[in-house]
Amino acid sequence: METSQPFTGGKRSEAGALWSALEGLGVINTESLEPLSEALLFGVGGGIGLGYFVYESGDFTSLYLATRLVTAETPQTGFLHTICARLGVGVRQQSASSAILAEKKLQAALAAGSPVLAYVDPRRLPYPGPPAAYHAVLVFAFDSAAGTYQVIDRYSVPLTLTAEELSAARTGEGAPKFRALEVIGRSPVALEDLQEAARLGLAAGLEQQREGFGPANFRSNFGLRSLEKWAGLVTDPKDRRGWPKFFPPGLRLFDALLSAYQQIEQRGGPAALRTLYAAFIEEAGGLLGNPGLVQTASLARAAAKVWSELSAALLPQSVPLLAEARQLEERRLALFYERGRAAKQEIAQAQTSLEAVRATAAQAFPLTAGETGEFLAELRRRILEVAQAELDSVQAVDAALSAG
Repeated sequence: METSQPFTGGKRSEAGALWSALEGLGVINTESLEPLSEALLFGVGGGIGLGYFVYESGDFTSLYLATRLVTAETPQTGFLHTICARLGVGVRQQSASSAILAEKKLQAALAAGSPVLAYVDPRRLPYPGPPAAYHAVLVFAFDSAAGTYQVIDRYSVPLTLTAEELSAARTGEGAPKFRALEVIGRSPVALEDLQEAARLGLAAGLEQQREGFGPANFRSNFGLRSLEKWAGLVTDPKDRRGWPKFFPPGLRLFDALLSAYQQIEQRGGPAALRTLYAAFIEEAGGLLGNPGLVQTASLARAAAKVWSELSAALLPQSVPLLAEARQLEERRLALFYERGRAAKQEIAQAQTSLEAVRATAAQAFPLTAGETGEFLAELRRRILEVAQAELDSVQAVDAALSAG
């Protein structure tokens, strides 16, 4: 739906919703007189991250890969709030004990002219959401007569959601206590503020890559060590969480492969968000007058390349059923990016076809036991390539900052 207001979409990462809010509010860089870029906002928040763990409950198993900096996302927001705090952008935290109260607060903020970053469960959106536990959309207008909201979420123009659709998405697991951030805005951001925010973001990313996240007994699941852990488990036949036992050939392995592909390629940007982070490093280097830092962007792009090679190996062209799953998943999301909610029928058809592929994999996995072993060994090799590329990038950024 086309509108005449200044808020625009088309940004892919989680920071894209905040980008839309600040651009619509006229927040600019005082040096360039341009809106703050999505890449800069992403990096200021800490940028990329790493994480790996699996979960089991009865017959259900799942795989989680962190591709951006991991933050404590409780009723007090983490990642987006940190970006705003570092840039001096005014925000007001919203939470509510009921859907009715949450909607009243949302409408009051919109009536006052403040766009709102509303946290949603992406699985409950009425269109394809990103493969994440939670997600934020920008809500900027309410039509009381129609009972609909105007929302920015990765599509190039605003989307229209009914009050019921938005409320349903806000009641999922990814939206505790109907959390939201009302964006108040600020005056143009001065160069020295951008420089300090970039430094803080770079430092936060480096620290988590090296130190991990969370309590001591869980830290090896995050940061650079998580890739070594994943590589070891993917071929380990003895560990109960090793892939040969935890994700045996059949539906469990198919779902793990598809989930890993989705999390690498579809969580707000391709190649585990490394291409976006490379753009941030380049921009941060320019802001800080650090040509060495600018040069390290090439290593972030090299990491992006091996991440993409890993995702391609998860659903390879050489295995027709897995290749079909990848094509259907790509089509499903591409339809949304190209046509938004107007592609609802075609998106549903692609999803139905994907479920048929999933059922086939459950009945007859397309690899023999021996072929599965070779397949997992190849995945291990590629995960270790990613681990080396990540280490190279971290060391180069650290050295450039120390020298700069």
